[in-house]
Amino acid sequence: MGTEFHVPDLAGVLRELVGAIPRGKVTTYRALAEALGDAGAAPFIATWLSSSAAEGLPVHRVVHASGAVGRTWGGTHDEAAARLAAEGVRVVGSRVDPLARYFVWGSPAERPLARLQEEQAEIARRVVLAPLPAVETIGALDVAYADDEAVAAFAVADREGEILDHLTVRVPVRFPYIRTYLSYRELPPSLAAIAEADARGWKPDVYLIDGNGILHPRRAGLASHLGVLRDRPTVGVAKGHLCGHANTAGMTIGEWRPVVLDDDTVGAAVRTARNRTLFVSPGHRADVESSLRLVLGLTERAPLPPPLQWAHELATEAAHAG
Repeated sequence: MGTEFHVPDLAGVLRELVGAIPRGKVTTYRALAEALGDAGAAPFIATWLSSSAAEGLPVHRVVHASGAVGRTWGGTHDEAAARLAAEGVRVVGSRVDPLARYFVWGSPAERPLARLQEEQAEIARRVVLAPLPAVETIGALDVAYADDEAVAAFAVADREGEILDHLTVRVPVRFPYIRTYLSYRELPPSLAAIAEADARGWKPDVYLIDGNGILHPRRAGLASHLGVLRDRPTVGVAKGHLCGHANTAGMTIGEWRPVVLDDDTVGAAVRTARNRTLFVSPGHRADVESSLRLVLGLTERAPLPPPLQWAHELATEAAHAG
């Protein structure tokens, strides 16, 4: 695996799978998720099939694991049940009964999510955990969305968090949001922003990423993935708790507690305001201690490190501007 990566066409694979469900048969969200390579993607599939992206597909043939008729695009549950009944599927009380009689597995697929998991495992193997170098300048990346475009904002700051310069880039969205696969959605705009920053001669000592580093089920969050691909020191600063155990009850502002995953300390939960807890983890060429020290210093007077706050506001403003 080099410094590039491939974003699979999940929508194309899904359209092929759903389009192949025979008349008079049904499959489930979970079965489709397993055909993609990760049963945990079932919620994404349910959302995708109930959106305009699935227009023209026989989405009424996809039901819940209980047999309950699923959501459809441009129709109601009752209409979906009626369509199934018209195709010879027995529906009792909005439920396919018995499900086993009509159930069919999805057609063989390339299992793209399974392949991405293998890539993430390779990224995790290449992560270097070591103290951050001396920090004089800080880069920060955040991504916002406007319809089918992603807007990445990059801000460069001094070690105190004062903004020195900034830029934004726009790229097409090529991957949906699926929990634990954020890299494949946000790496294209993030890499484009870093390439533009490099072209302007901005190469900070550390990059703060709005996302996780090794605090990830496969130890390969966005900060780690980006850091490995570009071999840059990165620190993940996430606003939500993805995985691992962290006892945040009763934390006071300025307090931090370890986040433990599989008996390893992979990050820290930091209370930076009354209603704000950040989850900090090393991405690449950083460790938990130096990552935490950097973020604690930047949040002494703000709930979010100022460079990240600036990047967030820039990305959001640019996305809303269209």
